[in-house]
Amino acid sequence: MGRLNKITDDKASFFIKKLFRKVEEGLGKIPVLFRYMANSESMFNCYLNFNSCLSDAKLDQRYIKMIILATSEFNDCDYCVRAHTQMAKDAKLLNDEQCLNARKFIGIDEKSDVLLKFVKKILETKGNVSDNDIQKVREAGFSDGEIVEAIGAIDVAMMTNYLAHVADVECDFPEVPKAK
Repeated sequence: MGRLNKITDDKASFFIKKLFRKVEEGLGKIPVLFRYMANSESMFNCYLNFNSCLSDAKLDQRYIKMIILATSEFNDCDYCVRAHTQMAKDAKLLNDEQCLNARKFIGIDEKSDVLLKFVKKILETKGNVSDNDIQKVREAGFSDGEIVEAIGAIDVAMMTNYLAHVADVECDFPEVPKAK
């Protein structure tokens, strides 16, 4: 069991119930992690809005999902790796092999491969990348806006990765193969 309160439907505020319905309409269920996130109305709402903004990003949605998978693997977040693998497959964005490769910072094409190497550099250096790193990602065809969106995808993953670790969340998604 988790180390934070898990907000059940009967204990949820009106606003949280509304957010739960929104999530359930989109995903077909309410992932258990969201029941922990619901301890804060503002953070749960912020997270959902941030995700909504990312869905409107210019950056390819497959690339966003690969960034989230790579970041989650980097942070050893089994919950998020499993959740986003399932979501990527359900949305027909990526298949099993592509999800596994993304977790190893391997793209589905040359462009995404460059992007994932850049993401790895961001994670390893805590954002202190070189001018050359930025130049490489630009030369691969990414705009500065898409670079910012890639950082946003890292941020979305980091929030759930850390919450899953802190709350010690039980996983409600299928197991996936180990990446290492």
